[in-house]
Amino acid sequence: MVSYYRARWTGVAWKTFFLVAFFALTVQDVWSQGARVPEFSVDLVSVRSDTAPAKARVDVYTRISYTRLSFINTPTGFTANYEITLSAIEVNDDDRLRNLVQTRIWDASVVVNTYAETQAEDYSDFTTQSLELDPGMYVFEFEIADNNSSQVFVREVAFAVRDFVGGASISDITLLKSYDEETLSIVPRVDQFVGTDEGGFQIFYEIYSDNDRFITVKREVIRTVKDGGLPVSSWFMKAVPNEGAGGDTVFLDEESITLTTGKTQNIVTIPIDDLKVGAYLMRVSLIGRDGSILDMAERRLAALWTGLNAHINNLDDAIAQLEYIAPKKDLKFIRDAENQVERYQRFRNFWKKRDPTPGTRRNERMEEYYYRVDSANRQYGAVQDGWKTDRGFVFVRFGEPDHIERRPHSFDYEPYEIWVYQRIGRQYIFIDKTGFGDFQLLVPVWDERTRLY
Repeated sequence: MVSYYRARWTGVAWKTFFLVAFFALTVQDVWSQGARVPEFSVDLVSVRSDTAPAKARVDVYTRISYTRLSFINTPTGFTANYEITLSAIEVNDDDRLRNLVQTRIWDASVVVNTYAETQAEDYSDFTTQSLELDPGMYVFEFEIADNNSSQVFVREVAFAVRDFVGGASISDITLLKSYDEETLSIVPRVDQFVGTDEGGFQIFYEIYSDNDRFITVKREVIRTVKDGGLPVSSWFMKAVPNEGAGGDTVFLDEESITLTTGKTQNIVTIPIDDLKVGAYLMRVSLIGRDGSILDMAERRLAALWTGLNAHINNLDDAIAQLEYIAPKKDLKFIRDAENQVERYQRFRNFWKKRDPTPGTRRNERMEEYYYRVDSANRQYGAVQDGWKTDRGFVFVRFGEPDHIERRPHSFDYEPYEIWVYQRIGRQYIFIDKTGFGDFQLLVPVWDERTRLY
């Protein structure tokens, strides 16, 4: 038996497709509508109830950064206290809020030894609660009240509670932060972010069966949104889980197993060495002997670049790489600083003004830009740095193409590539006239001949 502290953003059972339209509109909570970073993270996961077969148990997790809390100096250390109120509201078939089903209130406290810990973005406090609910659609309203400052943070999350009736079914998928084999305990990622340097991730799910049976478990990861200049919240708006979600399959495996009656818990490692920035859909399907899908669970996640600090370690290079977006006067202002410390401060201030989420540790726009530079260097660098090549220039400016058509050398024409950007209505043609991989842009990026329509 695995003991678990686990989390899930949302999930929709394949049997309840009539809920998908509502889910697609409301799975985003209030922060994503305005592309605003939430003050705290929330995750939900539904599993089959051990005590009430007709109900599901919904495990609720919250995570709030220490920097969002107010600490006071006490004899035991620096202390923060806060209260969480959760209201589960049922949604009817007309997508309207119907009944307040449950309200749960609980307290949490944090004690640290030093003031520096209270200001550390990497430190967070976690809480967990469980509710017994009937299957269906709900809106979960969260309120965190800081007792020391009287500040209140709120969020709303739409959530589909799964129905576990049937011969074989699966719980929601949990994205894991860690798993301890000795204690058989797991810790979830309360947010849905994975670092590009992690080489993959782990998931947890349960399978339920009313008798012994042979099935195939199919696991797949689909990259639904590439790096395209979108804020993270927009990635998720474009990556709502559903059976027909498009994208590139980056991982696929199948396992044939014999289920025993009852519950089977599974911890699976998903190895993806080249995890690129973007939004992904993790899907686990249970397939019967006849090839039919018995049940399916899906989980969204996003891969964020973790190489920013290493990349900008060479400040002079990082400043030079601003060439594609910084006005000449801004570049000159940064370079004309009296010393390296002042130059670094001016560089940081340049990006601070462009931070889409001020007040947080991450500057998503800065990460996105230097991720593209780094990718261009790795993919197109040879005689010169990749970001300085024509393909690197287009890649840094516009991100990954939606489609690339490659044509090798023939007697009729030199090798060429066509990069198609449906999202901006442009295509760019690169020709390798030397035969040594030196692809040159055929016409300037804003030439009318690059238009798709």
